[in-house]
Formats: sequence, C-alpha cells, structure tokens
Amino acid sequence: MRLALLAALAFAACEKPPAPAAPPAPTAVQTPAPEIAEVEGWQTASAAHPLIGQIAPDFSLEKVGGGTVTREQLRGRWTILGFWDATLAGVEDETRYLRALNSAVDQDPDLDLLTIYLKLDAAGTDVGKWFANNGGDPWPTLVDEGDTDNAFGIAVLPAYLLIGPDLTIHAHRGALSTDPDGVKPVIRGVAAIRKQVASPQ
Repeated sequence: MRLALLAALAFAACEKPPAPAAPPAPTAVQTPAPEIAEVEGWQTASAAHPLIGQIAPDFSLEKVGGGTVTREQLRGRWTILGFWDATLAGVEDETRYLRALNSAVDQDPDLDLLTIYLKLDAAGTDVGKWFANNGGDPWPTLVDEGDTDNAFGIAVLPAYLLIGPDLTIHAHRGALSTDPDGVKPVIRGVAAIRKQVASPQ
C-alpha cells in the first residue's frame, strides 16, 4: 500500500504543469495615418472631417453605363472621390468644374477621379439620362441608393475626398465651383499631399 502511494506521488511529480492560457488577441484598432500639413485646395486636419487619417469604408456600387466598382479597386492609386446630386442648386457650375478637374486628372497617370451620385430626390433622377442630356459622362460615376455618403461622413454636398493608394483618406473639400481659381489649387494640393505622404517628416 505504502509502495503504491509512493509510486503515485512520484508519477504526479513527473507530470507537466498545465500550459498557461494564451493571452487574449489584441483588438484590431487602426492607427490613424500621420496628419498632413495644411495645403491649398483641401482640408487635411482630422478636425475637418471625421475620417481623415482612416481607411475608407468598404463599398460596392453600380457604375453608370454598367459594371461595379468596389473600394478595393481604388488600392494602389490616388483617387479624388466626389459626392454629388444632379438636383442640387448650382449643379451646372459644379459639373463644369468637374469636367475641368477630370481633364487635369487625365494628365496624371497615378490619379483618378470617381464620383458617387446620390439619389436624394424622391422621384429618383435617372443619372444616365441626366448625363446624356449634359454632354455625356467623361469620368466614372457610381449610383448610390443607400447611405454611402453617411458611411463616408459626408454631411454637405457636393464634397470631395482624397484617398491614397493604401485606401487612407487624406483630405476633404467642399464644392469645386466656390473656388475663384478653378481646379488648379485642387491639383496643386494633391501634389503637395502626395509629397508629404511619400516623405513624412
């Protein structure tokens, strides 16, 4: 009996202690990108827009003329993403500025212009017909019947965001048509932001 008890104690002493519990996985919290110094044509401070420094929200929207565009398709390039509605006051002026901006963007192989048209009017303007009646659709336009504008923190239309190749939102601005210098400050501001991102201080 004593021998059996000693043998049991010896066996227990040789057993491995239980492995400590693995620490809990860290919660995935995105670290905001470094703040961009103020540039002309854009607001870059995080106080100017709630998503500056954050990754752009995911989306998948139908494109006027056919096809679908997703957030992931923006990866690897700089994108000016605009939000607008053809029923807004002054939309003709804004469209004229958009055409000028599109022409300037076309000169830069690493920069795209993409707009999201919001169906805010009860009748639901047919954006395809609207473009056809206003000289065509020279830049990719997506139609949103949901709340993509809310997901992107857009409170006032029209509005524009500058999204980097890693999908970080770097800057925000309002209507293009309110700038007396046209779209030149917008393009110069994009260049300044890209330079800061490429060589952070």
